[in-house]
Amino acid sequence: MRIGIDIDDVITETSIAVKEYIEKYDKDRDMMNHIEEVMRGDMPTQNIKDFFKNESSKIFKRVKLKPNASQVIEKLINSGNEIFIITSRGDPKMKGTTECTLEYFRNNNIKYTKILFNSFEKAKICKENKIDLMIDDSEKYCREILKENIKSILFTSEINKTIPTKIERVNN
Repeated sequence: MRIGIDIDDVITETSIAVKEYIEKYDKDRDMMNHIEEVMRGDMPTQNIKDFFKNESSKIFKRVKLKPNASQVIEKLINSGNEIFIITSRGDPKMKGTTECTLEYFRNNNIKYTKILFNSFEKAKICKENKIDLMIDDSEKYCREILKENIKSILFTSEINKTIPTKIERVNN
């Protein structure tokens, strides 16, 4: 089976790190007022776009791995599955995040078959890579992936936990 897995808030505790970083550096509270949009990947102001373009790699270096993430992925690979990491992270939109992510995966022993950066059209990418199952914390991406007749599971996060959906959810 080919399994696609998102990184932020699926493999890592990204929302927590982003909130902590923003609380420290967001003097005018502009970003904190848009935190849910930001965690969904929407950048509503130029100030926020610039901040994340320049600061994302610093934030991503600080994120904690979700409990058992590395072990579960390794078990999936050892069972004969292919793991495709499908993420919106990547240069040049977020400076330094490609290398930062690869280093983070090496340091945390996260194995994968292939990693696809700058994945903003995840349904199309899943179809092109013949993904059988995609795990993501974006309800929007999961819905779009399902329309391509690809199984999708919504990983519950702080940002999506109150969104009503019929998409299958998992919590860990």
